[in-house]
Order: sequence, then C-alpha cells, then structure tokens
Amino acid sequence: MTRIRFRSALLLLAAALLAACASERPTVQDYYAILPDLVRFTEQDARKAAQGQPSEGPLWVDSASFAGGGYTLTRQTLSRDTVIAAMRNPDARAVSHQQVIMLRDTGRVAAGSGGEEDMLGVDGGRWVREYGVLLRMNLTRWKPGEIEALVTSYTTDRRTWPTGVCRRVLRLTYAKRDDGSWNRANAEVRKQCDDPD
Repeated sequence: MTRIRFRSALLLLAAALLAACASERPTVQDYYAILPDLVRFTEQDARKAAQGQPSEGPLWVDSASFAGGGYTLTRQTLSRDTVIAAMRNPDARAVSHQQVIMLRDTGRVAAGSGGEEDMLGVDGGRWVREYGVLLRMNLTRWKPGEIEALVTSYTTDRRTWPTGVCRRVLRLTYAKRDDGSWNRANAEVRKQCDDPD
C-alpha cells in the first residue's frame, strides 16, 4: 500500500515538473512577435554588408526554414504562409533557397588526357536572383525568457567577375519583458562575407 502511494506521489511530481517546463516553452505568438524585428534587422545588415555594389533587389525569405525554426521553439507545426504574414513585411517573398541562389559553371572542366582544359563556353559565377537578399533560418533555441536565432543572409558579391555569394551569419537574442513583449537583447556577427566556410 505504501509502495503504491509512493509511486502515485512520484508520478504526480513528475507530471507537475513536466507541466512547469512546458509552460516556459515559447508559444507561437512569442515566435511571431520576434519575426518582424528579426527579418528587418537581418535584411538591413545584409544590404549594408553587401560586397561591391549595394544589394538593391527583392527580399527573399526561405519560408520553410523559418517555419522549421518556429517548430523547434514551439513544437507546433506552422504554415509557411502564416510565418511570412507574421513578418509584417509586404516586400518579403517566400521561396526555397534553391530558387534564388543561382549557379553557373565556370565553363572549364578538368584537364583531359592531353593536359589541356576543355571549355564548355559559359562564363560562370554565383549570385542571388535579381541581386536581392535571401534570409534563411539556421537554428532556434530557447531558455526561459529568452529566444535565440541563428540566421544566414545571402547577397551577391559583385567585387569581381564572375560574381560570388556573400554569406553572413548573425546570432540574434531576444529577451521577454515583464509586460510579455520581446525585445532584441543582442546581435552578434558569427560569420563575415570573407570568412572561410
């Protein structure tokens, strides 16, 4: 009889601890609250850091990666359309990154048996479609009262020909205020355009 009571008490304690932990996990509304600032800040940083010429094209957003980042935080499946709408940025265009990172072969292939390179007849290069900015969510994580997001931005590096892609990685941290709103507490550059991959 004592053994049954002990097990019941232990199960109740475990359930209470799980409920307490679950209530600290960010909600979908918490995630949506940080998205407008996160997208605005990351886009501005990418355009400012673009190499060669300013990145004046559209804002492309890898909506699947942002929906996945929301799932990681909330454990709720989010639709790509609602994630884009939560960004409150009418210029954001939902895409997959494969649609906007453009690659063109340099036109050269490895040396053949005669030791000469064979030409394929194309110029080469890598760029972001329409010289825009692509944002992709890499990682989200949380602890009570804090959300951290690792976001990669892609712009076209137009300093040389053929062009390349500038890839910047930012870590943004958001803190929850007493009134329940969220503010950006920190922004850290984790990778510059010219840093090796």
